[in-house]
Amino acid sequence: MLRLSLIALALLSGCQSVESPLQNQETRVASQIEQTIPSPTQMRVDIEVAGRTSTLNHIDIAYVGKQIPRTYSDGKIANSRGYNWWVSKHFALKSDLSEEKVRLYLELLEMSYPHYVELFGMAPANIDNQRIAVVYGSSRERVREAMLDDGFLRGVHKTAGGETMYYNRAGYSFPSHRHHHQRYIVIHETMHAFHMALNGHSTWAPNWITEGMADAIASHTYDSDKKQLRVMVFDRAPMNYQTMGLAQYHKNGQPSFEQINDDPQLRRGLNFFIVHFLLSDPMRYQYFKRYLRNLMALNPDSDATLPTANALLKTTFADWPQLERDFAEFVQSAKPSFYIVQGPWEQNGSGYWLRSNDEKALQRLDITPMHNTSHPVLDFPAPQPHPAINPVSKDSFAALLTLQPEQKTRGEIGIALLTKLSQDSLAKRTGLTEKADFAQDQMLQVLLTDGTRLSVIDTTNGTTQEVALTPAVLRSLEQTSQLGLNLRATGSGLEVEIKSANSTQTVAFTVPDKVLSAIDFQQVALLGRNMNHMVTPYLYSHTYEVPELNTATANPWYFADADLVHRAFNTCVAYSSQLPDCMATLDTQLAKQSDLSLHSALSTNLQSILESWQQQLSDDALYSLSGIELVLRFDGDNPFISAHNPSQQTAKITLEDGKSYSLAPGRHKLPLSVTQNHADYTLNWQGLTQTGQITLENQHFDGVYLNAQFSKGNSDLQISLTGPYSGNTHGKLSVQFLPYQSPAAQSALWQQDITISPYEKKRWQPRLRQPEKLKNGVLKIVAVLNVDGEPIKLVESFKL
Repeated sequence: MLRLSLIALALLSGCQSVESPLQNQETRVASQIEQTIPSPTQMRVDIEVAGRTSTLNHIDIAYVGKQIPRTYSDGKIANSRGYNWWVSKHFALKSDLSEEKVRLYLELLEMSYPHYVELFGMAPANIDNQRIAVVYGSSRERVREAMLDDGFLRGVHKTAGGETMYYNRAGYSFPSHRHHHQRYIVIHETMHAFHMALNGHSTWAPNWITEGMADAIASHTYDSDKKQLRVMVFDRAPMNYQTMGLAQYHKNGQPSFEQINDDPQLRRGLNFFIVHFLLSDPMRYQYFKRYLRNLMALNPDSDATLPTANALLKTTFADWPQLERDFAEFVQSAKPSFYIVQGPWEQNGSGYWLRSNDEKALQRLDITPMHNTSHPVLDFPAPQPHPAINPVSKDSFAALLTLQPEQKTRGEIGIALLTKLSQDSLAKRTGLTEKADFAQDQMLQVLLTDGTRLSVIDTTNGTTQEVALTPAVLRSLEQTSQLGLNLRATGSGLEVEIKSANSTQTVAFTVPDKVLSAIDFQQVALLGRNMNHMVTPYLYSHTYEVPELNTATANPWYFADADLVHRAFNTCVAYSSQLPDCMATLDTQLAKQSDLSLHSALSTNLQSILESWQQQLSDDALYSLSGIELVLRFDGDNPFISAHNPSQQTAKITLEDGKSYSLAPGRHKLPLSVTQNHADYTLNWQGLTQTGQITLENQHFDGVYLNAQFSKGNSDLQISLTGPYSGNTHGKLSVQFLPYQSPAAQSALWQQDITISPYEKKRWQPRLRQPEKLKNGVLKIVAVLNVDGEPIKLVESFKL
């Protein structure tokens, strides 16, 4: 299990709060003592990571009030009215929400962090000193206020629930009425911010990467009792991207992978399919990781991104036509287990509940897993055994009803056994039609009404049978608020065993033979109306459990030595002419990842393969064999070499100034001088040697910044502006003077329309008329710009 443990600081306990940010803000934070901002290395987070599941054991969260933490948004994010700052190890959250919500979102982000790293195959180079900035406001309007404070001239797009901005690399979110979406949006937007923290921006990647990966990782289930988050869920009910993707696939003429890559339109469902397709197979997974690294290294911008991404796809994947055929088969064979027919269904762990609404009709969520598919099915933790639930088989089904104590005597909650689905109902689930009359579906409903009676309704024949709960069951239900419904077929009908604590009531309902023969206990629906109770289905086919691992890993196959696979794969690709049949060898080996019992042998085999290849290759294979990466990065203005050694052996690097560093397995920061134009080095690993050079000159770039210098004699004004990472930037630059006492008829002394290209730096020296009169006032340099679609206002001021 992954345990990220460092020195503990402040552990804040959750509290119940009413979310009226401005009215109660002082009350909510009055009990908090503002701390000096702790460094990331001073904070502790303890998470057990098993594949795509994180379970939180401990987290430090510090309330730092109006102190702005150091983040990857340095100098581009400010304080806002009613907002305060909170920090965890990797994240800094500016929010006007209650402590309970702040804590939840920081917990979710820390649980997501190992999966961000696994997805990209790297962590931000300076993460020990800088955090990732997150803004979560209580409403769209309040988020707009925060964005205006940070220099933007608009709020989040009207059609978005959140937005991560290129200019300052911060994600902005606000809560919708959907609880699931409240979690989704912060995981999604912060993945964009993580993406930007890796190399400054995310515009080097097309939509299917930026949005597809963010949607895929934010497709989650969360168990609030266990504090357990599972990401990258393929088959789930709320925000069902499988169903969305199938509808988009058929509506848009079954587009190919290449067509989706070249399409600038955002189609979330299709992007979701591409990401899961690439990550679902051990070999495609490796090709995709290599593709990501190479595309980031090419760093295309603006109009070059899509064609560059397209060309690289064709050169990265060995058999592109086969990949296209496999992708088409992957999408066309998708069979979602879940379909929300009606109702605002939410999920907590493996249980489902309804948000309050005024619908009169019975709300329905269908669960129809199809196991004759190669896709993940019900790929989140199954419910835990419960005393009120009997063991289930193919010929039985059970559901645990957890009632809200205040709502026990109202509403309906239960399940249905689906006996026949209409053709258009089936077609709607797979995107083959836009409309369906679900009233034509036939089922056997089992409903608890008003917490006191159980009904079985046969919609095929229009009959209803009803019984009252026994006094013993009612007494147990009053104590536990939980009721188990255990269903199985008998020779004459349907037997329902009702259990609550130590009380049991067994009822046999008569069901016609034709209906009885149509029952499939793996084809069910959840039903409810006018309450917020939870129903947890126990399906025989829902078997996924989070494994107990000896070594923690976020690898989807739980393979702890995933770096060995990356090294072997990259070596094979780079030196395929010298290593004949290496890819066939790897294909056989990598398939073993799906069996945990074979992992130890797989590690041994891969290590032996690498050692054998090393004997056949020369020094220039050092980087691929070892996996060592050396990248120039900056801590503020200070350059350093970010060195990562994923091998099990220690390497040695010697710089041109004679300094040597031992590179043990892991990550390292090697300081460089700000006066250097380049850094020559010699790298030694396992008897192999490579020399190289890292260029520092003109490499420090951090996106759009406005800087101005004004001489004491008020005669020399110098203005510099750096361009964005990508896109068109244009606007107006002006110099204004506002006196303290004598009103000015016109404050503008100079102005100019400007355009600036990505990575460009422009300078101006405006000639100011009568500079000697610029006294007793404020000189402002103002840039109002549209930066790659983001309107911002930058200001520099001088008091004269």
